Amino acid sequence: MKNFFFIILVLVHLGAAAQWSSNTSVNNAVCNYSSNQTNVQIASDGAGGAICTWVDTRNGAQDIYAQRIDATGVLQWNIDGVAICNAISDQYSPRLVPDAAGGAIITWYDNRAGNYDIYAQRINAAGVVQWTVDGVAICTATGNQNAQQIIADGSGGAIITWSDGRGGGPNADILAQRINASGTTLWTSQGASICNATSLQNTPSLISDGNGGAIISWEDWRSFSQPDIYVQRISFNGFTSWNFNGVLICSEPNFANQYNTKIVSDGAGGAIICWLDQRNFGSGQDIYAQRVNASGLVQWLSNGIAVCTANTLQTAQQMIADGAGGAIIIWEDRRAERDIYAQRFNNAGTAQWTTNGIPVCSAAGIQTEPQLAARLSGGVTIIWTDLRNSSQEDIYAQAITLNGLELWTSNGVAVANESHSQSAAQLIPDAADGAIIAWQDLRTTFDYDIYSSRLAANGTLPVKLISFAANLQNKNVMLQWQTADELNLAKYNVQRSMDGHTFSTIGTVIPKGNSAAEKNYSYLDNNIITLNTSPIYYRLQMQDIDGKLSYSKIEMVKPAAEIQLNIIPNPGKDFINIYSPGKIRTILIINTTGQVTKQVSVTGITDQQVIDLREIPAGNYFIKVIGDNQVWTNQFIKQQ
Repeated sequence: MKNFFFIILVLVHLGAAAQWSSNTSVNNAVCNYSSNQTNVQIASDGAGGAICTWVDTRNGAQDIYAQRIDATGVLQWNIDGVAICNAISDQYSPRLVPDAAGGAIITWYDNRAGNYDIYAQRINAAGVVQWTVDGVAICTATGNQNAQQIIADGSGGAIITWSDGRGGGPNADILAQRINASGTTLWTSQGASICNATSLQNTPSLISDGNGGAIISWEDWRSFSQPDIYVQRISFNGFTSWNFNGVLICSEPNFANQYNTKIVSDGAGGAIICWLDQRNFGSGQDIYAQRVNASGLVQWLSNGIAVCTANTLQTAQQMIADGAGGAIIIWEDRRAERDIYAQRFNNAGTAQWTTNGIPVCSAAGIQTEPQLAARLSGGVTIIWTDLRNSSQEDIYAQAITLNGLELWTSNGVAVANESHSQSAAQLIPDAADGAIIAWQDLRTTFDYDIYSSRLAANGTLPVKLISFAANLQNKNVMLQWQTADELNLAKYNVQRSMDGHTFSTIGTVIPKGNSAAEKNYSYLDNNIITLNTSPIYYRLQMQDIDGKLSYSKIEMVKPAAEIQLNIIPNPGKDFINIYSPGKIRTILIINTTGQVTKQVSVTGITDQQVIDLREIPAGNYFIKVIGDNQVWTNQFIKQQ
């Protein structure tokens, strides 16, 4: 039997509708419980969203709380967060990494025993803590343990390093511990020694060695007169593999302090380390860097290469790998006022951008607290705290390519500029060349809350698209959408695709004006049956007044087959057999001029009928079959 196509509607959710606010003075509240929420940290949830953790004083003392926000901007756990630890006394400085299962492992230093110890907790994707209530003890040795940092171990667990004062006095060492996904520590009880040289070792930083271990750098006072920079590698089994007590990275003499290390992978089993450096008395404080290979051998100039030696002070540096064996470094720079600068180095230690760095933001006022995250297409997204608007702290952002070119408005785009203070922001990539950003915020009360926003790849906060749907109306498709927080939006381009990848604009709808109010829109795509294709895809392209673009989810309309009126034989000479999908009442044979040349009334219950054509002239004809509630048509040819 011959198949005839009709249109049915199938909706496929190929991308989540945005719940993120597009209003830079609204954003998304993560926690606005009473008392202070501060020191927010952020990690990926593995599904396009984020897990945030912070210090929280809602119970009087400092506790640790967490919240998950999904890719659409919807909070996933208890309102105002889940308690990670609310043990007696204070807990400080949470750090977290993804657990490779949609949750996170969080570590902090803890005063419940009267001195600082290191604890950790795992929380799953549903917001349920997985280990001992109030955390698993990582180190509870005598003295203070603090300045902890954490990385994922690649097997669902984590490696944690810290500065350890168990030796007493002003001395401290560097130790580390590995913990598996079940909350069991795997190395020496109370931590494996990374460095126990004389005097003070402090502020460690670490990255994965790519084999279940870590490479750890720190500032080191073993020479007593000044701090130097050292590094060590620890294997997956808890044994160090480079020089005893570490490889010397920088020991510039003459009371030239080196401190505040940052470390990233060089992509070849080694690491790149950068630090603040005071060797050049005339220029104040500078930034230097060094590379060490997988065997622990330094690769660049002895005591490091200069990242920036501009006059006055460079500080608050951050660094990430550039994906090509080098690194991108950003910092607060005071050569003019307090601005944000950046530099890229390749794996040979050669600067790729302008000497002493390129300005990321040199707007009036103070810019400080820079942070950065990689973009999937290469380059970085950079955020910072910005006081260009009088004494009000705001959050701004800029994207830089690997060639050092700005992608967004000069001096950055606003992320959060509500009339109170926003500061201390952190960010992660969002898997679409944008970023999810979280910060502490004073907008609602006299104490800090936690807020967040998603920044699109084009540097905009997404329009809040509440819904977008396609609905069949006869042979047409009605597209309808509802929005809120329309700010600086120029137009909606309605786009259609035959393959789900290449879209073209079929119409444009003009927004109803700037406001946070909900608005409803529609667009009718007429007579899609003539496209003769299956399936058909739709999306909205949202364009702001600066030409920046963002997109809705995709809806799909799929033609499907249904059995229709069948004529056998066709062409026919003397008799034809008609088979219909339903009960037949009347049959009309109509010529090409629209005249009825024969009419047959059918009695009884039947879905087939024999028609005598002998008295009908040869030619082309239509057959119309009328049923109880439906009409079917088809064509046939009468032969001589």
